Amino acid sequence: MVDEHPLEEVSLDEDKEEPRPQLPEEPITAKLSRGRVVVKGEMARVLYDAGHFGTLKSELELVLEAEEALLLIRRKRIQVFDRKGTELDFSVLLQILSERHPRLWTQYLVYSDLRSRGYVVRTGYGKGLWFRVYPRGAKLNEATAKYFVCAISEGSPLKVAELEKLSSLALRNRKKLMLAVLDRQGETTYYLVSHADITAD
Repeated sequence: MVDEHPLEEVSLDEDKEEPRPQLPEEPITAKLSRGRVVVKGEMARVLYDAGHFGTLKSELELVLEAEEALLLIRRKRIQVFDRKGTELDFSVLLQILSERHPRLWTQYLVYSDLRSRGYVVRTGYGKGLWFRVYPRGAKLNEATAKYFVCAISEGSPLKVAELEKLSSLALRNRKKLMLAVLDRQGETTYYLVSHADITAD
């Protein structure tokens, strides 16, 4: 059993984050290398600090997840170039990255929706869990994620056994499990999953 529970109505901590560095007005240059979007140079740390995007490999190298790169392109925060120096727009990059990530479009839409609501979002915690969602204004080195998010498209089956597995994983990690269901119009509805509800059935 799952209960519809819009994410924006869920009670989250209201702690405010200290002002983050501002991104430059001009897009930051990134490169597509071996299927990954990478930002190198002093802008790597700036981009990470400004929005908790990507994973810092060093102070001068930031690796972006596929959905992060797409969102940053859509927001005109980065420009992505291939090895030949050709700029890749949103649709071309989506096509390229989707070869490695077959469900990328769904993943991107849910990620974009969570970010638009002001949440800090990181990639998941194992198979089936796409994202970890932190409170608004969270500091990643101090805060813990409140939710694990599993995303599915409307009409796509999700076995009870799989839901039970994800719910148990969330429970062991003291997280709440959210199902993000994407409809045919690209709108996302969130459902809060109760572990007790599943086992009771």
